[in-house]
Amino acid sequence: MDARRWCVAAALAAPLAGCGGASEADRDVTRGRGLAVAALPTATEARIDEAVLGAAFERGPDLTLLLHPRRLARTAADTGAAPVPAALVTALRERGTIRGTCEPPADERDTPRCDAAGAGYVVRVSDVFRAGPDTMQVYLAAARFAPRSGPKPEALRLEKVYQLVEQGGRWRVVGEARGPGDAP
Repeated sequence: MDARRWCVAAALAAPLAGCGGASEADRDVTRGRGLAVAALPTATEARIDEAVLGAAFERGPDLTLLLHPRRLARTAADTGAAPVPAALVTALRERGTIRGTCEPPADERDTPRCDAAGAGYVVRVSDVFRAGPDTMQVYLAAARFAPRSGPKPEALRLEKVYQLVEQGGRWRVVGEARGPGDAP
């Protein structure tokens, strides 16, 4: 599906996403509401996460990305966040997508501190959701971090949602929005 047709289809489907009486379990869902988690091999999920991080950041040798060891929860309250599978962490490290992991304190409002040589971003990704027959959707939250010692940069947090399709064996971002309440 080309990008223009996808945008039209997404615009038409968006008003319907909230219809149909959400179940009790789905009421507090802010990420992936109405979408099923895609059952994917670890290597595929690593390629999808790599595409999302490539869309969110200008990747280069000076960029340090550390993965939060817990998934980005489906709810705004961040309850029930499952651990990122160890195999996925390993795959992302081997691909050079991340340099390690860091779990800042849950109540951290300031710039978090992590074990790294320099500043960078702690990234947190959701499960991969199936948004259509050939479209996946992933939520990303990122927070700037500082090394354990030294000056702290100003706190910066962002959250985005991405939709991706596979073309020619590569995952490509075809839609992007600011946060969980927005649709790409």
